[in-house]
Amino acid sequence: MAAKTRPLSTVSLWLAASILAGLTWHVSMAPEMMAVDAHAAGVVASLRSEQLSALMHALHAHQGKLVAVVVLLWLAALAWRRQWHAMGLLAAVVPGGMLVNSVLKWSVERPRPALPADVGSHGFSYPSGHTAAITVFCGYLVVETCRISSKLAWRFAASAAALCVVALVAFSRVYLGVHHATDVVAAVLLGFVWIGLCLSGAQALAQAERENRP
Repeated sequence: MAAKTRPLSTVSLWLAASILAGLTWHVSMAPEMMAVDAHAAGVVASLRSEQLSALMHALHAHQGKLVAVVVLLWLAALAWRRQWHAMGLLAAVVPGGMLVNSVLKWSVERPRPALPADVGSHGFSYPSGHTAAITVFCGYLVVETCRISSKLAWRFAASAAALCVVALVAFSRVYLGVHHATDVVAAVLLGFVWIGLCLSGAQALAQAERENRP
């Protein structure tokens, strides 16, 4: 039997949203590169190596395609099993999250880092689109794992794996020179808040359907 998932706590969502709002305000008001971003860029630069650069480039080249393929396959599987509510949640979390990320990008209009980048990039810098995408995608997988299984071992493994993947992608965006550190932090916060809002909305709709049943 599928286990019930608990909504993200209201306190944690408000905290993440408040930090995101404050960070967005500081980024919008900053006339130049923020001190924390300059420090982070220096730390990342000290870690450079040929092997790490090869890994970061491979991650950049394949992340978007891999996420898109897995999302489409998952949607197809949910449609085959007629799990319409799960399909709606997936559509709201991943494409919806990317839409919200794009709106924030165009609202802030932060330029890309001035340092030479290792890969091509386009559009504004804040928040990081790649980091937001992997955050909402991995977050959705964790939610699904918690919904399907009540075993703490599976839930812990899914959460730990998601954190590692998100951290790796976030690091890669700064390492490749296409984002500031605050760009990726904002993307993770945005993804967390968006997942929480989607879960709250889905549960409210489910509750309304149960109440309206004859």
